Amino acid sequence: MIDLMHIDQQNWKAATIGILGGGKSGIAAAHLATHIGAEVFISENQNTPEIKEQLSEFSHETGKHSDTILNSDLIILSPGISDQILIVQKAVDKGIPLVSEIEFASWFTTSPILALTGSNGKTTTVNLLHDMCLSDGRNSLLGGNVGIPFSENVLWELTSMVESQPVHVLELSSFQLEHIIHFSPAVAAVLNISEDHMDRYESITAYAEEKLKIGQNIKDNGWIVFNADDTYLNTVLDDKDRTIKFSVANPEKSIFKLNASKVYTGDTDNPDILFHLDESRLKGMHNLQNILAASTMADAFGISRNAIRNTITHFTPIAHRLEWIGTVNQVDFYNDSKATNVAAAKAAIESFDSNVVLILGGKDKGKTDFTTLYNSIHPRVKSIICYGNAGEFIQSQLSSSIHCEYSNDFQKAVILAFRRAISGDVVLLSPACASFDQFDNYEDRGDTFKRIFSQLELEA
Repeated sequence: MIDLMHIDQQNWKAATIGILGGGKSGIAAAHLATHIGAEVFISENQNTPEIKEQLSEFSHETGKHSDTILNSDLIILSPGISDQILIVQKAVDKGIPLVSEIEFASWFTTSPILALTGSNGKTTTVNLLHDMCLSDGRNSLLGGNVGIPFSENVLWELTSMVESQPVHVLELSSFQLEHIIHFSPAVAAVLNISEDHMDRYESITAYAEEKLKIGQNIKDNGWIVFNADDTYLNTVLDDKDRTIKFSVANPEKSIFKLNASKVYTGDTDNPDILFHLDESRLKGMHNLQNILAASTMADAFGISRNAIRNTITHFTPIAHRLEWIGTVNQVDFYNDSKATNVAAAKAAIESFDSNVVLILGGKDKGKTDFTTLYNSIHPRVKSIICYGNAGEFIQSQLSSSIHCEYSNDFQKAVILAFRRAISGDVVLLSPACASFDQFDNYEDRGDTFKRIFSQLELEA
């Protein structure tokens, strides 16, 4: 077995590494494990021709998780694999060490890591941070839950003639943080905590505890950045050492302060202006939180203020995240397909003042209370179109207070939303649900929304 407390003394050429899950991160971990000399075995539950082709260069099995993987000295769990499945329980009973792909990759780099987690806003924030690092002349590698798997970036670092030490910028989900041991970012950040993945976790507290593991190994020269406007985070992190706050509601708590027209540092009477609000293309109060989070992380890491400012004023919104895609008959269409939970949809809705036709639906993540959207919906939303597996359930929860219609088919729901809109309205896809009832992922859903929009544009 691998001694997890003495990784630096491990002879990897004598080790067998099992990998549960043959997706992107699993395959990236397999390549890294092969590079360091270990024997690799991948166990993948799916059995498609595409999966078999992807795994063909490794010893593997598909269509099952057999006991073969229990011959491993170490098992790496891909983020989609739950602790509750039988093979994982067998590994635990046998005493085989279990780690996440993020933990494994971190053993083979000495480069600084800037890592971010949260329920919503992660991708925009890490892209901002990545661009800030690039603008400052750093060799930034974006990875984790967005972009390239961490193991792939670490392997590139080990095999490339890198002239300057890179910095790894990581977006991390709760799944990726479940089995970390030594993982220690130079700067870790938590954006927010709201109910999500309740089909995997027994409570929001259990979910939050996994998120907060991101900062459990911060060293004396590291920092934990957190959102002081989040009640849960403020409660558990307020008195912790090595923390830095950012806040929209209470600017005095932030390094970067906010007023009605600008973000600045220093005194109100003599401010050092970072940027004026109208210089950013990012819409909504939640995006201001994302900007403050990225700026605070960058500042803590030593990125220049000029680089931070340059990124903010030139940054283009990320696809599928409150993305304006165009106008038909003076109706604006916004694609927020990435909003796969209620908190994300709430933030998107609150970015508008009125006249919203809202599209909700997809696959519910676990008995969601959609009535928590009431305060955001009124008075901004004039009509709701519900679709997909969760559509009728959403309609039953919200129809007593607002006009709701249901169509199971996504395309028909989008067309119905357009028919209910008039000049000056906004059609907003912010579904508050996962996409897996009708789509491969939220990108597929968002791209379909764009294609439907293009057809409406042609027919207008």
